[in-house]
Amino acid sequence: MKINKLFIILSLIPIVFLLFIIQNYFHQKDSSNLFFSLFYGYLFPTFNFVLGVLAIHFGFEKSDKLFLIIVFGGLVARLFLMLGLILMALKFLFVSLNSFIFTTFIFYFYYLLVEIFFLTKKEFVNKL
Repeated sequence: MKINKLFIILSLIPIVFLLFIIQNYFHQKDSSNLFFSLFYGYLFPTFNFVLGVLAIHFGFEKSDKLFLIIVFGGLVARLFLMLGLILMALKFLFVSLNSFIFTTFIFYFYYLLVEIFFLTKKEFVNKL
């Protein structure tokens, strides 16, 4: 199976970010608030992305109508899940507002692009 270089690069960006914030946390002990803000801002969209990929994978072999119900219904459910996670994090966790929101939205849109890339590549592979 041929591995796409772009997919490898897209997979490395979140890993490098996570390693960077962990390394920064251990070298600067006083920035735990910033670390947790960035970590939760990374964790929530990553969890959302995994659920989206599972929905795509589960619905891809189904009929067109069922696929749309699974993917778009999952999208609506995941949006409400993200809203709930963000509201809970802002209310109960001691996170820096700007760092958390900025990181969450960056990774949310990043993973959205990766999801679209995944969908188009999977569709392309199945048409061959």
